[in-house]
Amino acid sequence: MAQDAHPTDTGWQSVTVADLLAEPLLRNTLVAGADGVTRAVRWCLPLSELDDSDGPGEPGTAVHAAAAALRDEAGAALVERVAAAGTVALLVRLTPEDLAGPEPLPALFPQARGAADAAALPLALLPPSAGYRTVSQLVATKVLAQTTHVLEYSDRVHRSLGEILARGAGISPLAYGMARMGEAPVVVVDADGAVLAVEATAATGRPAVEPVAAALARYLETVSGGPLPHGAEVLETVADVVPIVAAVTFGGEVNGLVAVLEPRDADPHDRAQRRIVAQEGATLIGSEMLRLRSMTEAEERTRGDFVVDLVHGRFADGGQLQARARHHGFAVDGAYAVHVAELDPPISDDPRAVRRFNAAARAVERLDPDGAAPTLATQVGGNLVVVRPTAHPSDAAAVRDHAGAVRRVLRERLGSDARVAYGRVGTGARGVAASYREARTALALGRRVDVPPVAGYDDLRIFVALQDLADSENGRTFAAEMLAPLRRADGHARSLESVVTAYIAESGNLNAAARRLGLHRNTTLYKLDRVSRVLGMDIRSADTQFMIWLAHHIDTLSQVTDSLDAELAPPP
Repeated sequence: MAQDAHPTDTGWQSVTVADLLAEPLLRNTLVAGADGVTRAVRWCLPLSELDDSDGPGEPGTAVHAAAAALRDEAGAALVERVAAAGTVALLVRLTPEDLAGPEPLPALFPQARGAADAAALPLALLPPSAGYRTVSQLVATKVLAQTTHVLEYSDRVHRSLGEILARGAGISPLAYGMARMGEAPVVVVDADGAVLAVEATAATGRPAVEPVAAALARYLETVSGGPLPHGAEVLETVADVVPIVAAVTFGGEVNGLVAVLEPRDADPHDRAQRRIVAQEGATLIGSEMLRLRSMTEAEERTRGDFVVDLVHGRFADGGQLQARARHHGFAVDGAYAVHVAELDPPISDDPRAVRRFNAAARAVERLDPDGAAPTLATQVGGNLVVVRPTAHPSDAAAVRDHAGAVRRVLRERLGSDARVAYGRVGTGARGVAASYREARTALALGRRVDVPPVAGYDDLRIFVALQDLADSENGRTFAAEMLAPLRRADGHARSLESVVTAYIAESGNLNAAARRLGLHRNTTLYKLDRVSRVLGMDIRSADTQFMIWLAHHIDTLSQVTDSLDAELAPPP
């Protein structure tokens, strides 16, 4: 949350009433309303123009009036009306007679002074020489001088950081440049609150990053999705530092934060300069983020296209494979295993979700930093496909361990559960395509049968053994002849098929099958008798159960195989 306004924060780029009253012409003229001297002054108008205006006046307006307007009971009413118009100060020009009178200056106009104190409206009694033209010129000069000073400093900061940006050095050098100019540590986080850079000079020392990052993440939640924030904002004190935060915005959304961490007892002028450093730094760091994102997305697209072509077996030309393989570090004669992770729930098309998914893919690639060849990971059809080199092709435990590590990374990074399937180790591009098909087969079968969330193709040994039979005409004909009568008997519901498969899965135990199906024992028995009549065979027979079991597995594997054939077939 942002702090309540500091006295020095209000009008940090402007002239305050206190600044104005410190000028020699207006010094020692304040007689009431001292609580309002921190307000910013933008210009000065005569009372006559305020009288002609309708409704609240322009913000930052000081009103110049003659002493006659404050005399007697009319003074209090005038102060209340001026305060209601949003005026920041009432500057009253005295006459020589007022100065020559018996009453001391602070005792003049008691009703007006009381109303000014109540409204926190600074009331200053000016000498006769302080006419409207003189005072308005003074205000204009002060405001222009302050604005010029701010613009000059902003330009100096922008130029210094722009030189660093032009070198394409990255976010950390930009943050260090900010830390050097602001003489305070700087923290940069991305749209997800992840720390991108922490920089500090030797004089300031490195801050405690964790509490600051947590505070920035909370602030991100308040500004994301709403109107784009402008300027820098001072947050509450965190770990003995006060974060001055500016949002990094491009593409119509908040893409990160830049925070300059100043001491709790910072000088007001230093705070004003650090706010400028934060604002200008956020702009240029946004440019660098956009450049890096463009480069990263281009590299990801290139890598993704290579992996898609690789797992789909689309490299008919060995020369083309060699050229692209060198760019991505793929060993054309190396041993690889392919992992496919399916998220639950699936990833959305939201740009932020896609960026988080891509960041998780990069984290998966870094799981084995000491590998002889790089791991390649990309999104294919909503799933994460990982092509990982294997030093020992016969070490199945290492492949399984890596699949479990992929699942853990996805859960930590995305907060989603995942089912990970993997194929057997293969050699070169053909081996990768074969391993990918096996991984996809294991993933699809995992949705139909009871398998652990991390499973390999070899873990589904029954289906592996039946693969050739499921691909043969005789096997498919046998499955169709066995299952067609059951499916015709109950239409699209397939309740008889589910009853008989549950009965077989429970080893012919009627009570266990009824519990598994959530049906009454007698209902289950009736359905099993009906199965026997439809098939013309006793379902209690071991041979009949085996034939139904075999037909069901062949049919399941055939459906998965046909679906993969349609997807992985080369384009016409």
